[in-house]
Amino acid sequence: MTSNQFSKPMGKAQKFVAANPLAPMADPFAGLEDDQKEFQSALSENINNRLTKAVDELKDKHSKGTNEIDDEDKAPTGYAYRAQEAEAAKRRQAAMQQKDIQRQNDVRHIKQMKENAKNILSQNKNEEDDNSENENDSDFDDDEYLNGLDDDPELEAIRMQRIDQMKKAQIQRAENLAKGHGQYRTISQDEFLPECTSSIFVACHFFHKEYNRCKIMDHHLEIIAPQHTSCKFLRIDAEKTPFFVAKLAIQTLPTLLVLRDGKVVDKMTGFQGLSLNANDPDKWHTGKLQQWLASTGAITYKIPNEEMIEEMKRLGLQPRGSVWSSEIHGANAGDFDD
Repeated sequence: MTSNQFSKPMGKAQKFVAANPLAPMADPFAGLEDDQKEFQSALSENINNRLTKAVDELKDKHSKGTNEIDDEDKAPTGYAYRAQEAEAAKRRQAAMQQKDIQRQNDVRHIKQMKENAKNILSQNKNEEDDNSENENDSDFDDDEYLNGLDDDPELEAIRMQRIDQMKKAQIQRAENLAKGHGQYRTISQDEFLPECTSSIFVACHFFHKEYNRCKIMDHHLEIIAPQHTSCKFLRIDAEKTPFFVAKLAIQTLPTLLVLRDGKVVDKMTGFQGLSLNANDPDKWHTGKLQQWLASTGAITYKIPNEEMIEEMKRLGLQPRGSVWSSEIHGANAGDFDD
C-alpha cells in the first residue's frame, strides 16, 4: 500500500481535482497543444452543426405533417399499410355479406322443402279421400306427420350434416375472398411467388399488352373469375417478368398456367382445343375454357345438357358462355352451337 507520508505538497488545482474527479470535464481541451485544441474544436463544431440540422429537419417534418408517411416499398406502415388493411377489411365485409345472403337462401330453401312436403301430403290425402268411404275414421294429421319428420333422428342427422357442409363451404369461400379470389387481378414479378403459394389453386395468364389474343383471354377470364372462387385468377405482364418467363419456359403468348400449391400442374399455350372454327380460331365459348380448367381440378364445371341448353335459351341466356368478336372489339357475339 502506497504511503503519502513523504509525498510532495499539492497545489490548489491539484487539490481541487483530487477532491472532485469530474472537474476536468469542465474544460475537455485542458492539457492539449494549440493545434490539437483547434482540431478538437472544429470536430465538435461539425458534430453540433449536424445535430442541429437533423433536429431542424425533424421539426420541419412535424410541422408539415409528413413524418408519418412511410415508403410503401420499405415497411408495412403508414399510408400504404392502412390502404392495404382497408382493402382487406372490404373483402372481409363482402365475405360476411355473402355469408348472410347464403344463410337467408338456406332458410328459404328449408321453408320451401317443408311447403312442398305439405303439398304432397295434401295431395295424397285428397286421393285417399276419393278412394275411401269413411274419411272420418282416418287419424292421419298433416301437422303431426310434419312434426314427426322434424323429430326423425335420421332426417335430423342429414339436415345437420348438410348445415355443417354449408358452413365449411362458406368459411372456405370467405377465406378465398380474403386472399383475392373472385376477381381477375394484375400482379408484378415480385408478387408472383407470394400470390401463387398462398392459395391451393391459381390460374395465371402471361400476357403482352399489345397482343390481341391476350385481350381475348382476358375477356373470358374476367367472366370466369367471379363464378369460381375456388381458384385465384391472375394476370402478369410477360414483358416485365423475364425471370419467370425463362424459368417456366414460356415461349408463346398468351400462356395460361394452372398451379396447385405453388407447382405448375397444367399449361395452355395459345387457344389450343378451344376454337369453334379452324378458319376463325379467335372465336370460342367461355365454357370451353371452363371445361379445360375443370379438367385440371382448379374449378368445378358441369357441361350443360340439351335440356339445360333449351331452358337457358328460353331465358335469353348463353348456354356455353360469351364469345369474343373481333368485329365489335370484344363485345359478345351471341351463342354458337358449332
